[in-house]
Amino acid sequence: MSASLFSPFWHRVAAVKPRLRSHVEINRHIYRGDVWYVIQDDASGRYHRFTPQAYALIGLMDGQRDLDQIWHSAGDQLGDDMPSQDEVIQLLSQLYRVDLVQTDVIPDIREASERRDRERRNKVMAVVKSPLAIKIPLLDPEPFLNRTAGLSRWLFNPITGLIWLWCIGWALIQAGYHWDELTENLADRVLAAENLFLIWLVYPVVKLIHEFGHAYALKRWGGEVHEMGVMFLIFMPIPYVDASSSAAFRNKYPRMMVAGAGIIVEAFIAAVAMAVWVYAEPGLVRSLAFNTLLIAGVSTLLFNGNPLLRFDAYYVLSDFLEIPNLAGRGTRQVAYLCKKYLLGQEDSESPAYSRGEARWLLFYAVTSFIYRVFITISIVLFVASELFFIGILLAILSLYNMFGKPLISIIKYLFMDRRMVQKRGRAAGVTIAVFAMIGVLLFVIPVPRMTVAHGIFWAPESARLMAASNGFLEQIKTRSGEQVSAGQTLFVSQNDELESQLDRTAGRIKELLVHYRTAVADERQNEAGIIQEEIQQARAELSRGLDEKRDLVMLSPADGVFQLAMPVDPQDRYIPRGTLMGYLLQPGEYRIRAVVGQDEVAAVRNDLQQLSVRLSENFDQVIAARLVGEIPSAQKALPSAALSVDGGGQFALDPAAQDAPEAFDPVFIFDIQIEDMPVSRIGERVYVRFEHSPEPVGFRIYRQIRRTLLRELEF
Repeated sequence: MSASLFSPFWHRVAAVKPRLRSHVEINRHIYRGDVWYVIQDDASGRYHRFTPQAYALIGLMDGQRDLDQIWHSAGDQLGDDMPSQDEVIQLLSQLYRVDLVQTDVIPDIREASERRDRERRNKVMAVVKSPLAIKIPLLDPEPFLNRTAGLSRWLFNPITGLIWLWCIGWALIQAGYHWDELTENLADRVLAAENLFLIWLVYPVVKLIHEFGHAYALKRWGGEVHEMGVMFLIFMPIPYVDASSSAAFRNKYPRMMVAGAGIIVEAFIAAVAMAVWVYAEPGLVRSLAFNTLLIAGVSTLLFNGNPLLRFDAYYVLSDFLEIPNLAGRGTRQVAYLCKKYLLGQEDSESPAYSRGEARWLLFYAVTSFIYRVFITISIVLFVASELFFIGILLAILSLYNMFGKPLISIIKYLFMDRRMVQKRGRAAGVTIAVFAMIGVLLFVIPVPRMTVAHGIFWAPESARLMAASNGFLEQIKTRSGEQVSAGQTLFVSQNDELESQLDRTAGRIKELLVHYRTAVADERQNEAGIIQEEIQQARAELSRGLDEKRDLVMLSPADGVFQLAMPVDPQDRYIPRGTLMGYLLQPGEYRIRAVVGQDEVAAVRNDLQQLSVRLSENFDQVIAARLVGEIPSAQKALPSAALSVDGGGQFALDPAAQDAPEAFDPVFIFDIQIEDMPVSRIGERVYVRFEHSPEPVGFRIYRQIRRTLLRELEF
């Protein structure tokens, strides 16, 4: 309420007789236990929320009473809560600006024309400010929805809800069961040219069904849909419907159902796609099902199902919390806190109506801003990697909208707003102090810096016991971890095919010897020479076969400790030649082979202050270590599959490499020495921490941005 009940300008408006326009409807809502009145403008599709005090005035605007009579009548109803004359004038101005009232005064045609021109300019500027999301209205779907309204009652009822829950549960179980197959070579499969074309075809269809979900949910609870069109989101045509009429629903749960209907529909589409993918044979149908599952599942989680973006889940959260315009009011709450506690404006008013609402507004404003920055940068980098020039323009525009425009608004407020006339000195001091504090935190105060890499316990090549012959493992003669001596039997394998081959070769040699003697006796010298060469080849083949047979029994080449490297139960399995069977570990020092990515290798090479190792199974145990070597050139081959993402490591595998595990990007390998390593640790993954000189955070951010530009844009 204003400080004074009366206004010096009251005489100018006291005789005006305002009346609500005929296209306006008023609905009574309850938000967080308080009564509010929502005015629905059917002409523009907008909704405006007012307090009961404002409604006491608005409800009297019938075109018969003048403003002075309305004010006095409202004062009789509200008593001590009656508004001041300035507040009544402000309310009338707000209603007039949004075209909710008309008066007995002859309208200013020029002002109305300027207002329409301003609205058109605002629409054009909205397209310029958000080039990644352009809306084009096409048609009014209400007649079609009215003819098929019975479908809405069939879609939204308790029985359908139970069926939906069963389908989603089944799909989640199938996703867990087939997870490895679903995620195998995911990036390579998704980004293939033919698959991107399928996504481009499937995406609009899925989104069309999604939007009809909103439309039929509105019809189910009595709403109307008068606008349907196409929105170009990152240049992808996507259907949309205007579901804003749900704001008139008094109960929040129908509003939540309308907002979440698209998510519900897409989740069901994902369940159906999962069923098709599971039971279909490899081919076009299965590929379409996979892409539908990807679109309806992943995109829903990242966008429509994420309340930090102003899509479906945002409106569900807003209605659930009973905080309309959650994002806009969150921004105003941050501005209020800055004005009150930084600029000393004690008369600033918070947009929150309770402490709980204030906490929600602040939390949402901060978290949504961080996520929007993350998702915008990701989109810009993706577009720039494909269309460089357009990506750069989008980056400049996005940075301006996220940082530049708010900063300009803040500067204009600090140095041009009349309320800051008496506080310009404080504003300048606070501004300087804030920027100085940010600069000190980013570029002056050093903080600890380290690189954490994955590695494995690595045995020398001489300690590796490799299978020298193909065969089925019959016996393991020595337990893992047991002390063995030179010549002791470790493995016994069996190869029946080799035995048959040896028998055939021996029989062939006997047969050739008979032919040879006959040829010599008959003095057929040429034939005898040929048979003699065949005998030599057969004997050589027999010798190789006998060597392979002897190699089926693996003997310890020296004294040491035997460690099995095979699966838990390798018995009776076929073991190809060259398979790592185990290790023969002798007393001494063994190394850790750590793998470092391209972004961290410079710091590891040039600024290593301290080194430590932690075991994966006992992370609290710290082992002292020292760097003893490096493979000087970059490579893609990983020392072990345990260092890949599939094995629990940090490096994505290159799907093109089939014979050995290779990282998608080049890596660098370092050898680390530790003392008294248990021999049973060979092949186990460890965490290696390279500690560097402390450094301010700002320089790290700069380097990370530069690396990202170099990697993604080659800029």
